Amino acid sequence: MNRITMNDTIIKTKKQEMDFLRFMSKLGYDLVDLNVVETFNWGSITLDDQKMMDKRHSWTDGGILHALRSDWTNSIVRYRKQYELEAEKIAYAGMVYKKSGTIHQMGVETFTSDIAAQQEVLSDVLAFMTEHLKKNISIAVISHNKLLKKLLTKDQMEDPMIHRLVSERNRDALSHALSKDHPVIGLMQVRPEDQLEYIAGRFPELAQEIEDLKVWEDKLRKLSIENVYIDTLVMPRQSYYRGIFIQLYQKNETEPQASGGQYTSSSKAFGMGING
Repeated sequence: MNRITMNDTIIKTKKQEMDFLRFMSKLGYDLVDLNVVETFNWGSITLDDQKMMDKRHSWTDGGILHALRSDWTNSIVRYRKQYELEAEKIAYAGMVYKKSGTIHQMGVETFTSDIAAQQEVLSDVLAFMTEHLKKNISIAVISHNKLLKKLLTKDQMEDPMIHRLVSERNRDALSHALSKDHPVIGLMQVRPEDQLEYIAGRFPELAQEIEDLKVWEDKLRKLSIENVYIDTLVMPRQSYYRGIFIQLYQKNETEPQASGGQYTSSSKAFGMGING
């Protein structure tokens, strides 16, 4: 990349950040700009941060653990708790640094259990992507973290091989790794549109989660997304999701343009991040 191209890329990225922050500020979001280097206390580190630590650039100095910011949601939750912030809606923009690469992100978090308020945040993100980024989001994939957690044991959920085979929909390999009569194998044999009915018939205790999926499916359709798929076998991208999680795509693209979901902070919360 030559100097002029690099300059144009940096200017474009910074302009997008400013446009996004202005857009969200006008909608009543509080803005945050946090340190790139985070400091952790091993005595109080959360389970989610422990799970993510092997993906971070981290080091120890004087017995204190430091790491580059690798996830905005975790950083904001930690900052909000530390300084007892009462902001209900927060917007951010900036880099995250993972061992797998550096990513530019813009996103929002809302700290409320009110589904209508969470869905309004989703609507705000889609509006910015459409109006300012000129993205044509035509596909949404949604699921609920409790579905696979009901079908798989804790060890199976955390097994990288099982995780990969489920993501690949590799039924033959999973039949050997689990068993031929395992409910995940049965689910893979059912048409996608019939998967919720399959789960409901075998796990009536998941009735609320299934209803939640239908509510969010309806909202996404009302936001003019042409194709909304409930995928009961999709794995959440982040371990901290505790409910609905969503991935938004443009047509003919394999990587999501934005993703997010419900999680638990000091109370229930919801976030969506635009992938740069």
